Amino acid sequence: MHRWLENLLAFFGVQKPVFYGEFRTVFVNHKRIGLSDALLEGQLYPDNRVVTSRYTVYNFLIKNMLEQFTRVANFYFLIAATTQLLIDAPVSPTSSFVPLAFVLGATAVKQAYEDILRHKSDDTVNLAPVKVVRENRLVDIKSLEIQVGDVVRIHQNESFPCDLILLSSSEDTGECRITTANLDGESNLKTVHSVELTRHLRTAADIGANLRAQIDCEQPTADLYKFKGNISVRLSTGLPYQVSLSIKNLLLRGAVLRNTKHVMGVAVYTGQETKMQLNSQYGRSKKSVIERRLDKFLVCLLGVLLFMVIVCSAMKWSYANHKTTVTGAWYLPVEQLTPYRIIQDFMGYLILFNYMIPIALYVTMEVTKFVSSKFIEYDLSMYYEDPETGEKMPARANTSDLNEELGQVQYLFSDKTGTLTENKMTFRHCSVDGRTFSEFSGELWETDSCGGQRLSRCERLGDRQLLFFTVLALCHTIRVERPTAYGNDEQNRYAFSTLEAEDYTYQASSPDEKAFVEAARSFGIIFHGTEGGVSTVSLSSANGECIVQQFRLLHVLEFDSERKCMSVIVQRADGAYWLLTKGAESTMLEKCCTGDKDSIVKFSAEFAVQGLRVLAIGHKELTEAEYEQIKLQFSIAEIDVANRDAKLTEVYMSIEQGLEALGLTAIEDELQPGVCETLTDLREAGIQVWVLTGDKRETAENISLSSGHFVESMQRIRIVEQLSADVCRESVSSGHEMIEASKVSIPINFCTIVDGDSLQFILSDEHPDLRDSFLELCCKTAAVLCCRCTPLQKARIIAMVKHGVRPEPTTCAIGDGANDVSMIREAHVGIGIFGKEGRAAALNADYAFARFAFTRTALLFHGHLFYIRLSNLVLYCFYKSIVFVMPPFFFAFFSAFSAQPMYDTAFFILYNMTMTSLPIFLYGLFEQHLPRQRLESEPRLYRGIANNRRLSWGQLALWCALGLWHSACCFFGVAAVFLTNDWVGSNGYAYDVYAFGTVVITCVLVCVTTRILLITYSFSVPTLIGFLFSTVTYVILLSAYSGISTAFLSKQLTYYWTYFDLSGQPSSWLLLLCVSVLAVAPDLAIRFLQDWRTELELKIAKNTYKKVQKYQSGTTVLDCEVKENKDLCLKLSHNANIGGAAVAGGLVLADWPQARPGQPAVGQQPQPDAPLLLAVEGDHRVGPANSVFASPGQFELPSAQRLCAEPAKAQAAQRLPGRLLGGLTEDHHEAGPARGVAAAAEQAEPTGQGGQMVRPHQGDERPAAPPLHRGARRAQLHRFGVVLKAHQ
Repeated sequence: MHRWLENLLAFFGVQKPVFYGEFRTVFVNHKRIGLSDALLEGQLYPDNRVVTSRYTVYNFLIKNMLEQFTRVANFYFLIAATTQLLIDAPVSPTSSFVPLAFVLGATAVKQAYEDILRHKSDDTVNLAPVKVVRENRLVDIKSLEIQVGDVVRIHQNESFPCDLILLSSSEDTGECRITTANLDGESNLKTVHSVELTRHLRTAADIGANLRAQIDCEQPTADLYKFKGNISVRLSTGLPYQVSLSIKNLLLRGAVLRNTKHVMGVAVYTGQETKMQLNSQYGRSKKSVIERRLDKFLVCLLGVLLFMVIVCSAMKWSYANHKTTVTGAWYLPVEQLTPYRIIQDFMGYLILFNYMIPIALYVTMEVTKFVSSKFIEYDLSMYYEDPETGEKMPARANTSDLNEELGQVQYLFSDKTGTLTENKMTFRHCSVDGRTFSEFSGELWETDSCGGQRLSRCERLGDRQLLFFTVLALCHTIRVERPTAYGNDEQNRYAFSTLEAEDYTYQASSPDEKAFVEAARSFGIIFHGTEGGVSTVSLSSANGECIVQQFRLLHVLEFDSERKCMSVIVQRADGAYWLLTKGAESTMLEKCCTGDKDSIVKFSAEFAVQGLRVLAIGHKELTEAEYEQIKLQFSIAEIDVANRDAKLTEVYMSIEQGLEALGLTAIEDELQPGVCETLTDLREAGIQVWVLTGDKRETAENISLSSGHFVESMQRIRIVEQLSADVCRESVSSGHEMIEASKVSIPINFCTIVDGDSLQFILSDEHPDLRDSFLELCCKTAAVLCCRCTPLQKARIIAMVKHGVRPEPTTCAIGDGANDVSMIREAHVGIGIFGKEGRAAALNADYAFARFAFTRTALLFHGHLFYIRLSNLVLYCFYKSIVFVMPPFFFAFFSAFSAQPMYDTAFFILYNMTMTSLPIFLYGLFEQHLPRQRLESEPRLYRGIANNRRLSWGQLALWCALGLWHSACCFFGVAAVFLTNDWVGSNGYAYDVYAFGTVVITCVLVCVTTRILLITYSFSVPTLIGFLFSTVTYVILLSAYSGISTAFLSKQLTYYWTYFDLSGQPSSWLLLLCVSVLAVAPDLAIRFLQDWRTELELKIAKNTYKKVQKYQSGTTVLDCEVKENKDLCLKLSHNANIGGAAVAGGLVLADWPQARPGQPAVGQQPQPDAPLLLAVEGDHRVGPANSVFASPGQFELPSAQRLCAEPAKAQAAQRLPGRLLGGLTEDHHEAGPARGVAAAAEQAEPTGQGGQMVRPHQGDERPAAPPLHRGARRAQLHRFGVVLKAHQ
């Protein structure tokens, strides 16, 4: 019985769960570690069969049907169709079975096709030939036949069929090179090591005869970057020797062997237990806001349906009790009120009205979303080709279930490094023993401050600088690829100049490590790579000779988020031991006890203000006794498989103490193109952007400023370095008070800054009041920056917003690294960036792009259209169901509630299958109510669809009301004529009930088709073909059915020749015309009012501001925008001429009061004829372009703002070509380079694409601006709550 149950579960695809202990034991080559050579029988682990398919040939039908009937609509129609077989149903059972079979069949075909592709993919993998060691020789078997413990041989460029522990390779060192692009997207080569005890066993004969080993490791986990285990190898003396194993010894399934002829490995995880499969199987189901609302709508309509059924059932027996009614006629049998008759009547009406539930809605939505997701992938504006590697990266949709969710985002959570920035690190500055150095054109110069004036070029490095850069050249895990043309001569292979070493390719897992090694190479300290555990560095001596130094790499103390640093222990040629460490200065200062720590504190703040990433460098000499103690600690920690990670962290922290501080590095991570415009537009679209980063606060703040996440006018609320929950609570309360105080005087925009230390208290479940207060504070601010936060905190922040804000908002998370996966999975919509540190984020995200700027297109264009299309599709499906079902409900009042159907069975079948399905399907694919340019240039349009406004209960009520009106017009409009005289046909033709129903259903078809025509704004060729096809198909099918003389849909031949008779009656066409016009009149009025309102808004904008004219020849208006505060912003062509001055990518603010020096402007009406020239070249001007400042003058503006124009200052500014002029502050500021608003210190070269748009803001506070982030040259002008930002 037990075995039979297991087989039954396996038939339905449910495998028996396997329960293992905490660890597993693997006998290498199936031989015990003892002296016996007896082979072990199969171990209790699965084979290597990979199964990604969901069905088999035997269980597909049953399993697929069970899955489909979990949907409410499908299950409901199954019950209705089954009931029709059991009772005297008013309509044929085919009316329910055929549509249900169509929906189930369409879904089954789609899923079967997808599963066939999975089966083919599985067979390709499972049937691939592999070589394993059997009886001291290599034999070929199928991949699916590999068992745990098998020794497998893999050759170059082959993929690993399972997770293997590397035993040996063709290299003498026992190492091999692999790529893991199929796992995490990283294309760089990685090195995997074998243990020293097995690296000499390179043949099947050696392994079969000499290897007796046992592996004790953890059970399978999905973590690609962690592995714990030990291997015990029996030596020739017969005594086993134990060595620890880590992820550096593991070859993962899906990785590919590169640059190594062959390897030998033992299988530890196979089949569905490999790390790759465990990651593939993971996935939390996400449900879009439309689907969640749809479930509620279905419940509501189901309640309406039950109400209609109850009313008709009750009215029937109430009507039957009156003998004066038709039920008392002598030719009708007397019906007795029995429970059976009540149930039968109830079920009869339930079947008659069951089309109130739109059965085709789910399948239409699925297919529409699946096809629509391809539009993102085929969008050329979201296609990117890496200029360095040539890699082609189109946008990718990993799921089609969340397309519409892109149009509902209210909170965007973004990583910084690699997401907003390029993650392309460039060495800029460093500080060594209190002296600062900067890189200029590949040369190292000493400067008077952080990036200040150059003092002298460093021809030769001093001892301390040489030590500093040697540490940078050694403290990493970089692998070097050298051109083969350099040869392998041991004496000369490292004697290369800096110029020759430029041909080296450094393969780094971290961009900052690569930046350090490349900088050291530029300054003469060249890292040549690590071979056989020996790292080689060369440098030039004072006399120009090449000095080669070699260091044996003993240990690598990997980086982790708790220590925030990484270290290596090396041994110099003289035998001395050396600990080298680099890490965040906040943790390094605690680890250093000597060195110039004060300089690190000073310069780290200055570097961070410039938006640079700062790392501190330290080192320590180790005695031999200290190293032996460290080695012993490592051995003890590595043997403990269960607690290895925790114990290793403790060992690392104990080692990294008592360091000498050497200095500080500052590297730049440039912003990606389009980040500023994207963040600004998203904020204008009503999306609050949270930047979540692990960087220090100063660096993060400066990047937020340069990227447009913050603007200088924002007052910052800082909740940082809080040591207790009470202190944190006080800071949050202070933020609330600041916001409330600003409402009394001048409105100001605020932004919130919080660090990881404070988040520990805010996110804690012990302080829910603090969490709620902080969340309320963030909702009042324009932007939020979370710095120094861990990956877990990122996910918890998103969870806090998801569950804390009411109504529940739609969240979106975007990141590029493996540390962002948790927050991407937590958010409603996850977006991954194809990052330089791997593709883990892209693989785990719902959508993946190459650049952050593509988010703007994905949300404002694709998301907007997806949401509009799908919301109207859902409403239309409910609407057309109501229009179809309500006429039979009205007819019940004229048929003595006898459940007599007014439609022929054919109409129940064809209505959703052919008559109304194609137009709405094509609408869901191709409708574009607004042009793309407008959706992308007017981000505020996104606000109009926020909070699921197009699928609200009010919208449902409106569509249902229209459906009720259309059904009433179609029924009563036709019935009114027939009640007067049913002999309205020519040649004595009398309309029977089915003829009456045919006229009504034709009117219904005209109404629902007209309705979708009226909501369609873009008529593409496929859309027009869809309308034509539906109309022609209706006529052809109805003609064919009417001409059939055999009853096959019902028991009687009731519809023979009916359609042809109706088509020959002029009265039928007249009824169709009159009723349809009456029914769609409200729709026409609604469409007219909507279009009139849109046109009125545009007309008001045009009447408010005069038509933009060309001021002089060569001026071209690229774009214009009317702001909420009635400012008209014009984006002009490059080098346009306005008022006699040349604009370099200029901006004109047309709403400037007409004033002259000394004349007050308060209370005057805006004059569009007096444009304000903001950014010019040559003839610099500030103020109205048509006014000349011959003498000092002053404009008096609201909010005590003043602008002073002083010719001497303006002339001085002209000597600095290309500067952007600003000058409005709360008190008094002179014209010229703006001091309080961060004027550019370097020439602002025009981009040739016009300036940035003027963005509205509130507030007048002007905090002192920090030095500008390199590459983000900006100037700001504050006026009437308007801020101008110009970026290159």
